[in-house]
Amino acid sequence: MSIKTRYSLITLGITAALMLVLVVLFRWDVVLSYLLAINAVAFGTYGYDKSIASGDRMRVPERVLLLLAFVGGSAGAWLGMKVFHHKTIKGAFRRNFWIVVALQAAIVAMYVLVMRPALA
Repeated sequence: MSIKTRYSLITLGITAALMLVLVVLFRWDVVLSYLLAINAVAFGTYGYDKSIASGDRMRVPERVLLLLAFVGGSAGAWLGMKVFHHKTIKGAFRRNFWIVVALQAAIVAMYVLVMRPALA
C-alpha cells in the first residue's frame, strides 16, 4: 500500500469516526457533522505535516493535503496554511489549492442556482 493511500485512509477514517461521534452522541445533522469533521481533520493534518517537516519522518503527500481540501475541508486547510505557515510559499501548491476552492464554489453555485430549484 502506498504512503498516499495510507495517509488518505487514515485521514478519511478519522473524519468518519469524528462525524459518527457528532451524529450519534450529539445528534447533529449529518452534513454539518461531516463538514466540521473534515475541516478539523484537514486543519490537524496541515499542522501535523508542518510539525514533522524539519525531521526525517515521512511527510504527508501534497495530494493528500489537496484531497482533504477537495472533499470539503478547504476552510480547515486554508486555516491550517495560515496558522501553521504551511505551504504558503510553494506557488504550485497554492495554485492547486485555489483551483480546488474555485471548483467547490462552482459546484455549490450550480447546486443552488440549477439543481435545487429543479428539485423543488
